[in-house]
Amino acid sequence: MESNQQEWLLKRLTQSKEHIIRCMLNFMKETERIKEEMEQRGMNTMNIMSTLTLKQAHKQKLEAYLIAVQLFKSNPNKCFSLTLLRKHVQQHVDYALPSNTSFIEKIQEINPFIRKVRRGCYQYIDHL
Repeated sequence: MESNQQEWLLKRLTQSKEHIIRCMLNFMKETERIKEEMEQRGMNTMNIMSTLTLKQAHKQKLEAYLIAVQLFKSNPNKCFSLTLLRKHVQQHVDYALPSNTSFIEKIQEINPFIRKVRRGCYQYIDHL
């Protein structure tokens, strides 16, 4: 019984991490939209702190991670090579992905149910 509870807690934590990333993206998009509207109306946006403005590279990186996680979750019975994963992500986001190792490590940090099944291949396995 303890194992089921631990797995449930891990799943909830994973959902929370993904939700936080989605919230960050939505916040960034909304902030950028407001700033653009202010600029269109001739309002001064120079006093807006740089931490509140959207940094395109950061936004694209977060989107790339979420796209990769969603690909795994939507195809739980399929094994993905890193090459295939990179191609899929780059079709959706114009972002220079980091090295394979750091990219997959970050994805696994976001969702630990994405596991290595053999050399260079990963799969979403939602049980411990």
